[in-house]
Amino acid sequence: MKPRLLVVELHHLGDAVMSLPFLRGARQKFDVHVVCRPATTAIYRLLATPPQTHEWEPPWAEERDCGAMATVRAAQAEGRKLSPIAFDTAVCVWADARAEILMAETGAKHRLGFPMTRANYYAADLPWRAKRLWAGRLLEKLWALAHPAKPLLTTWLHRENARQAHLRCWEQIAEAAGVSCDYSVPWIKTGHSAQAEALRVPGKPLLAMHTRARLPSKQWPFVKWKELLANSALRDRFTVFEILPDAGEKCLEGVASVVTPDVSALASALAASDAVLCHDSLPGHLAAALGKPVVTIFGSGEPDWFAPWKNRERAVQRRVCPMHPCIDRCGMDSYLCLSAVTVDDVLGALMELPATR
Repeated sequence: MKPRLLVVELHHLGDAVMSLPFLRGARQKFDVHVVCRPATTAIYRLLATPPQTHEWEPPWAEERDCGAMATVRAAQAEGRKLSPIAFDTAVCVWADARAEILMAETGAKHRLGFPMTRANYYAADLPWRAKRLWAGRLLEKLWALAHPAKPLLTTWLHRENARQAHLRCWEQIAEAAGVSCDYSVPWIKTGHSAQAEALRVPGKPLLAMHTRARLPSKQWPFVKWKELLANSALRDRFTVFEILPDAGEKCLEGVASVVTPDVSALASALAASDAVLCHDSLPGHLAAALGKPVVTIFGSGEPDWFAPWKNRERAVQRRVCPMHPCIDRCGMDSYLCLSAVTVDDVLGALMELPATR
């Protein structure tokens, strides 16, 4: 019987996609389990060999303030709930004391992760992030005092530099666990999108445009999407279609649309395309997982950390805001980072895509 591995991934859908190469490599050595938010389960189901998932919505999700003691009790309770599975190893790629507490309470013999140091914590210079870092470090210290024989982590990892890619952090986890990340494409299995395939024109690459973003701090203005779509150079180079998350969404005029109501449908539509244009969000990471070239419009995020795999050089961004990266908490009167990205910036990146089909 393989030893059991618990992966703690309580962030968003795109973050879950970035965990997939580690999970694919780890399954050679471990019986892999993941504790994740309910919506994220759909990402792990895309794997050819899905891990066993344990759904949990942490009380602090979506920026909810549940208080320090409630946070600790919730993490402890979830860890104890998972403890009968008898994990050999537990890992988390995020510097997060809450995840460390959960892992410790599972009783896993080996607990690998990034302690809450300034160098490990993304955007630690921001005031609200610095406050969270301080609170997390306090939890780590209090735990050490209360449980001297039970450290939160048995193996401490540290980012090699402040700008390293999040995927490199997963590689560090893999190295510590004695496995290798599997980046062979496709990372995921998909169905067939007849609607997207029907749009193909021989000899012309099919470009999927995902024009929506989960947060306003990631949304490039729609007026610029319209201006881009009206550009003759774009139409001459590509056959374009827009991906819509819901049939009720208003599409851009003059372009075909494909509705993708769930993650599986989205992956299938992306698989049918030759290239993808999107925001710093789930579609970019899914497209990269399929080996597609991806042009990503970045606003509040940091492409050095979170650009889709093998597509860092295609990230489009203007570093005009003194508070960048604000990690989705804009402190300015408007989204300077997004309004500064021009149509020519995006078009230029698209024109440099490799010729396909």
